[in-house]
Amino acid sequence: MKVLINGGGVAGLTLAYWLRRNGIEPVVLERSPHGRLGGYGIDFFGTAHDVAGRMGIIDRLEARQLPVDSVDFVDASGRAWARLTVPLLNRVIKGPRLGLMHTTLEEALLEAVQNDVEIRFGESVEGVRIVRGGVEADLASGGTEEFDLLVGADGIHSLTRELVFGAEERFARYLGCRLASYKVPDRYHLGRVRAHYTEPGRQTVVYPTGRADELAALFIFRARNGGAVPRQERLDLLRSTFDGMGWITPALLEDAPADGDVFMDTMTQIVLPSWHRGRVALVGDACGSMTMLSAQGVSMAMGGAYLLAEALRDEREPERAFDRYERRMRGEVARRQRTARLFTRTLVPATRPQLVVQKAVTRTITRAAFAPVLRRQFGAETILAKRAAPPTGWRRRAWRLPIGLFRAGLGWLVPHRMMLLTHTGRSSGQPRQAVIEIVARDGGSVVAASGFGTGADWYRNVLKTPEVTIQIGGHPRPAVAVPLSAAEGADIMATYAARHPAAARRLCGLMGFDDVLDFRQVGGRIPFVRFSAPR
Repeated sequence: MKVLINGGGVAGLTLAYWLRRNGIEPVVLERSPHGRLGGYGIDFFGTAHDVAGRMGIIDRLEARQLPVDSVDFVDASGRAWARLTVPLLNRVIKGPRLGLMHTTLEEALLEAVQNDVEIRFGESVEGVRIVRGGVEADLASGGTEEFDLLVGADGIHSLTRELVFGAEERFARYLGCRLASYKVPDRYHLGRVRAHYTEPGRQTVVYPTGRADELAALFIFRARNGGAVPRQERLDLLRSTFDGMGWITPALLEDAPADGDVFMDTMTQIVLPSWHRGRVALVGDACGSMTMLSAQGVSMAMGGAYLLAEALRDEREPERAFDRYERRMRGEVARRQRTARLFTRTLVPATRPQLVVQKAVTRTITRAAFAPVLRRQFGAETILAKRAAPPTGWRRRAWRLPIGLFRAGLGWLVPHRMMLLTHTGRSSGQPRQAVIEIVARDGGSVVAASGFGTGADWYRNVLKTPEVTIQIGGHPRPAVAVPLSAAEGADIMATYAARHPAAARRLCGLMGFDDVLDFRQVGGRIPFVRFSAPR
């Protein structure tokens, strides 16, 4: 199956990764010549963090976190009257959380797929025809190509959606606010803080980007008109709207790009009666934009892409796959859209009395006691099936007991279904060891499964440094680790389950697949690695 993905942002690149992982051929079109340039900050947690962990890109993201220790709400003098600290944010999220620039995530996703997926920059779809058994796409560069499926991952102003479903105004829900953003030199000495200053009808936000001597300036303001603003008029609109505003706003406006290159868009949600038609489907903001203030756009884009790829792998008929994906995602998106609508109403108060109320509410909800309330509101949990975490404490010590036998020269006491893997730590560069189960043998090669998914340390380490040593019984030997495709994993799991049904059910339970109906389907979701003699 060959799938055309129109859009090379977060949703499109995530979908391409998982389609390739599941044995489906993706082709990505991105109209930007060099990829997206989403230069604003995002909170990265929940579903997004879960998907990124399964992709093995968390290490890269962790190394480029934003240097922000608190979110401060300040008055005109810059004094904080309320503060949301990192420890409190962590209590709200109750799980791993990263502060990132949008560009950082897109770069990591691009790196994860660029060697395995065909990506055409400076290209996009300009016309679509759904034909028997496929889709004909007219390309901006000229010519027409046919694909089995088309997925629109081209954002809130999706051309795919317009071509197949209708004009944007039919599905757009404008929330009454605009936002604008650009980078400025750091001459304000705010430190490791994301600062918010609000006056009636408008708000200024400033935070470090992680680059030396650079800040991001974000402006949010009420506006009755939700239409597009030509690029050459954006800076004038911003200056007239924020004229006379306090704090450091005048200086930020003076630091605006000389060429007037300002990102500006509306806070608009997209609501469609259906996310697919024939052999065309939408993913991410193209079908369920929530606005950036939901803090969930990236999570729903990556989660939706993951579930769409999973459905296309498991279902024989594309429309059944699209139905399954939409049923799984629609309620999650709708709930987060409702939360974002409520939040947007109070984000930028229109009058001074409303601003007084907002300050009182903000001072209250930034207390630790309200962390569970915020967690429920912003949906911090992953929407994907949960997987077992690696053992800790005494369970981890028991899990690692066989390593001691190998080190003592007693490897012959360990069943030959188990092997000692010596690998290289991806951060430390030091030797690391783990005992893992062999699930298949092929001549001189052996295959093992990562029972704790792609988040297991040994799995992440061998992806970075595939040269390892394996020891079965008393015989260590060098080997090279090669991750297997979903199709290969499906075959291996089916064979393993036939030979060891109880162990197969235990492995599936460990991976979070409690209701196993088809071992072949589950095998496509478990990361398997083949260890072969080096050439």
